[in-house]
Amino acid sequence: MTAPRVTVENDLELSVIVPCHNEAETLPLQLESLLSQQWDGRWDIIVVDNGSTDRTAEVAQSYAGGSIDVRVVDAHEQAGVAYARNAGVHATTARSVAFCDGDDVVHIGWTEAIGNALRRDPLVSGTLESESLNEPWLARSRSMNSSERLPHFGAVPFARGNNTGMHRTLWERLNGYDEDFVGLEDVEFSLRAAGDGVAPTLVPEARVAYRFRAGLGATWRQGIFYGRGRPSMAAQARALGLDGPGRLAGLRSWVWLIVKSPSLATRAGRYAWVFTLATRVGAVLGAVESRRAFV
Repeated sequence: MTAPRVTVENDLELSVIVPCHNEAETLPLQLESLLSQQWDGRWDIIVVDNGSTDRTAEVAQSYAGGSIDVRVVDAHEQAGVAYARNAGVHATTARSVAFCDGDDVVHIGWTEAIGNALRRDPLVSGTLESESLNEPWLARSRSMNSSERLPHFGAVPFARGNNTGMHRTLWERLNGYDEDFVGLEDVEFSLRAAGDGVAPTLVPEARVAYRFRAGLGATWRQGIFYGRGRPSMAAQARALGLDGPGRLAGLRSWVWLIVKSPSLATRAGRYAWVFTLATRVGAVLGAVESRRAFV
């Protein structure tokens, strides 16, 4: 999708875009947290319903009519979070946009932190924690706590898709998220931003509670999805002259799987082990499909 140029003629400073697919059960917590936020800028919330078959759109609509405008955008023509995020941006004229997910929950002060940071920087990203929304054993399986640094793809920092904000002009210049890219579309976008000379700024105060997938099957599918795009992204990083992961970077994960095999005796260990194995299998599948080197 090519992002159209939009002339902003109002004072809407920020739109918070929440892409959703069948999030009727978890969305209320996210919207209630967002609607409790305080900030001195003018902002709204856009829930993008990406082909849900449950009551997601109805639930989102029930929050409309308050002091913070909540709108629902129907985006059913294509599946995928990249398409849903782009649809949300197309639906607003705000000078900046921020993204969070319908199954997570933003902490108090998130909108203020993201909104103020975007007054200075074109691309920003916050931090995650995994204790609030998960049972203790599941939170231990794959810690998402991060308060001091952004995640990296090789040496390139990237803005997390479930906790990020950007100037609309940057989104337009990069033609939005790549809707044809499968897996880790936030990393792919950040690589193109880095190639354009824009690195994300860490905003530690913009904190989000992250919800893990329920069940080993869902954890496996998520790992496959994440791993599948790594070979193409590594090739893209090299093409942009960026320092991405080396060709043997995945070897450490295979060694980790061997060393940590005794942890399969515990629930937390099984989830961590299965997720790591799934990302490795996904990377192999992605390498075969794209005819790229393993990473």
